[in-house]
Amino acid sequence: MLTNSLRSLLKEATSFTRQASDDDDHTVGATLLTKSGRTIHGLNAYHFLGGPCGEITALANHAAACPNDPIEAIVAIYGPTGDVIPPCGKCRQVLYDIDPSIKCIIRGSNGFESKTVTELLPHSFDWKELETPQKIFMWEGYEEAIRNGSKEQTIRIDDPFCVGPASLVFEKGSGLVTTLPAQVTAVVQTQRCKLTEEDACNDGFQNLAELHSALDFHYPELGPNDP
Repeated sequence: MLTNSLRSLLKEATSFTRQASDDDDHTVGATLLTKSGRTIHGLNAYHFLGGPCGEITALANHAAACPNDPIEAIVAIYGPTGDVIPPCGKCRQVLYDIDPSIKCIIRGSNGFESKTVTELLPHSFDWKELETPQKIFMWEGYEEAIRNGSKEQTIRIDDPFCVGPASLVFEKGSGLVTTLPAQVTAVVQTQRCKLTEEDACNDGFQNLAELHSALDFHYPELGPNDP
């Protein structure tokens, strides 16, 4: 279900694209809605070498006309039929880089609906992540032990990280996310069978048996010789 503002956006986008489409080089139109309520149009430009999509030209027109008016939503229309079409993969990534919260109007199983770019592009590449400390995701049950210093080590399986700054991320069952700054001081690779009582204590456990019990819980298929 769409809001009234998104219904108006869809109506304007459809009208614009049906008029501008020539059934040849310009078949897809896109219209975006800004925070202030302004609408900006764009058309694709087909070429055998590759041409910009309607969404890309709408974004370019937005950058030229009102770059300081953030984008609220966007919709793409196939001119020959007037159908709503979802953004292609390239456009989803471009929109994500601009603002992951931009709403895209799509045709769902129950009619028109809006999805954020994040929802349309799961596991997206975020270049900004390359400029931030590495993230180490931790089970929420370990937070107290980490805060009080009784857990100074974490054992990871198929989850590499490196020496240097890090953020410990606790994604909780309640939906809340807590982040703690940290510093990785050393990384050592070993096998499960070579873990020691010292490893268990550094990891916040009472003994090695308790550590192995936790490993069985988190990694039920982990064998004794696995790294």
